[in-house]
Amino acid sequence: MSNLLEFAQVDHDASRSRVGLRQGGSAPSGHETTDIALFVRTSDEAIDGWNRQKIVDAMVREALLDQDTAETISLEVEKMILASGISMVTSPLIRELVDAKLIERGLEEARRMHTRLGVPLYDVEQMIVHPNKENANVPHGPEATNLTLAESIKKEYGLLNVFSPDVGDAHMHGAIHLHDLGFIDRPYCSGQSLEYLKKFGLNLPNSLAMAKPAKHPEVLLAHMVKFAAALQSNFAGAIGWDAVNLFFAPYLEGLDDRAVEQLAQMMIFEFSQQAVARGGQAIFTDINLYWEVPKHFEDVPAIGPGGVYTGKTYAEYEKEAQRFVWKLFDVFKEGDGAGRPFFFPKPLVHITEKFFKTPGHEAFLNHICDVASDKGNTYFVFDRGDTAKISECCRLSFKLERSDLEDAKQPWKMRYSALQNVTLNLPRLAYEAKGD
Repeated sequence: MSNLLEFAQVDHDASRSRVGLRQGGSAPSGHETTDIALFVRTSDEAIDGWNRQKIVDAMVREALLDQDTAETISLEVEKMILASGISMVTSPLIRELVDAKLIERGLEEARRMHTRLGVPLYDVEQMIVHPNKENANVPHGPEATNLTLAESIKKEYGLLNVFSPDVGDAHMHGAIHLHDLGFIDRPYCSGQSLEYLKKFGLNLPNSLAMAKPAKHPEVLLAHMVKFAAALQSNFAGAIGWDAVNLFFAPYLEGLDDRAVEQLAQMMIFEFSQQAVARGGQAIFTDINLYWEVPKHFEDVPAIGPGGVYTGKTYAEYEKEAQRFVWKLFDVFKEGDGAGRPFFFPKPLVHITEKFFKTPGHEAFLNHICDVASDKGNTYFVFDRGDTAKISECCRLSFKLERSDLEDAKQPWKMRYSALQNVTLNLPRLAYEAKGD
């Protein structure tokens, strides 16, 4: 059934039938003696003869119907086609006729399992001709329309086949919102660590080449951008990077301020101009930044160029990390070549108790607030008490237990993912309560 793309009428002998019948000849086992002269154009561009058994097989396979019921329905559908005089019959029409027969018999679950997911012709044209404004990050173009069409089918699939009817109904009625239904086969977002790339290099699935750990900061940045681009095709939301300025710090020793500024410029422009992600949009990236060295990284051995330990802890790289984060915000404040704000990567500055005890924090706070007021870039993440946060579109907050501090000694293992994002419509609940 799924292979039936088009039925072409090839016999127009009105004396036999309005759709063409060829009488006589031996019939294949299990088929009636009348051979209907309709041909099937399959997905591999071959043309096969009409075979009602394919409808039966599809109902048994997809809707789990018993053989007798499937045979009866297929015969009724075949008679409808013959009686209609239709000169061109398509597979969607066949499926709709079968579904109508399933509804007549009260077989709603079978109809649901047999239903066809797709987009009406009119809607496809609208998607191709007009931009989709649901996501402002997605430009209008062939990749964007591919994304929109794929999402429309996956949304239907998610509501029909992944979530329970109660959950699907709650989403449709607006009681909850299931985010990114068009990416139902992906986790929501991912929090990554540069330490993984620094230690293991870049070896992407299906890539034609693998790279050893970077020996230079520019190469580490290239690995970071390529890895983020690859991850975007496997996640619905953002790719977040933890403690970016701190983990770059061992690569910055011996570089003058101009070289550090150039690296900061490269990072922001590379992420902003990589319009290669979902639907041709820029890579949705968050970079988590610190003025101080987070306490869970203070005593962690630092990984330097070539994936080699430097013999120092990250606490000893505080000045280099501060120099880099300052230069990053210099670039954010200047804007792009036209003076416009950068939308990606999003800079998330963590404000902790230790932040206010670290020398230079007031000047840095003024600096990032200037950027916030002028360009709107700065995100402030408040880490309170014994909690730590990593931001990648959403916020993952966790209390630092002893086991976390042990894991932090191998920070390449500290990578996280959020599987699903659901919003509760609390204003609607209040409205429906009517003051109760």
